[in-house]
Amino acid sequence: MKTVLLATIHHPNISLPQLKQITAATTKIFSAVYVTISTVTSPEITQLLTEETDFHCQVITPHGAADARRKVLDFCLQDVDYQANLFYCDFDKVLTAMLTARQTLKTFVARLQLTSGYCIVGRNAEVMASYPATWRETEAITNKAAAVFFALPNLDITAGCCAFSQNAARYIVANSHERLTDTEWPVICKAAGLPILAARVGFLPFNEQLNAGRDDHHWHGYTARLALALQALQSLEQGDVMANKNLPIKSVQIGWPFNLKG
Repeated sequence: MKTVLLATIHHPNISLPQLKQITAATTKIFSAVYVTISTVTSPEITQLLTEETDFHCQVITPHGAADARRKVLDFCLQDVDYQANLFYCDFDKVLTAMLTARQTLKTFVARLQLTSGYCIVGRNAEVMASYPATWRETEAITNKAAAVFFALPNLDITAGCCAFSQNAARYIVANSHERLTDTEWPVICKAAGLPILAARVGFLPFNEQLNAGRDDHHWHGYTARLALALQALQSLEQGDVMANKNLPIKSVQIGWPFNLKG
């Protein structure tokens, strides 16, 4: 089964020659690649991606990660006209995976078979240990709550990586509006009655050059990340509201026949 990569790009810290090599290798693993590129990204990188690669690119004004993720999903769905897995991964993590664990990523993609449902793709214990404490300790709160909500033990929902069927995509497109899609998207799919799966992988390690955030190694780093954890918990609470009140989940027809099983 074919797998399409979706990613969001926001000024990656990588050289042009290295980026060109990685993009060429990426198109050999995925049947197609769709990306949104923020206007904050350097003109040189934007030009390379739009003119010298086989990527399908859309340049967007930055309005947060969730907005960029929704836009790349919508961008892909307007174009892809064949049955395929949809695999989302933040582009900085795609770069890290291609540089440090390419074969592991390739094997995972080759084995991916999603005719229905949503797969939460998380980091295994060894990979998780490579992240700063500010990430690990705050994300542990979200992951613990999500593991209970989805009844999936040892869950990592905060890796910025997931895979889902086109069936799941139609529900996501119709209902996603929150600021944190890591929890919102599987909550939507669960409310729609689709199967929720989980995987822990070894191709998402932390790379200081490519993945670093603000104040990663300072106590200030806990502030923003605790705010993200609170948003995640609120998203899960909304999922409980939908379940308890039996609120309807909208779906949309994108323009080709979906597999509606599940």
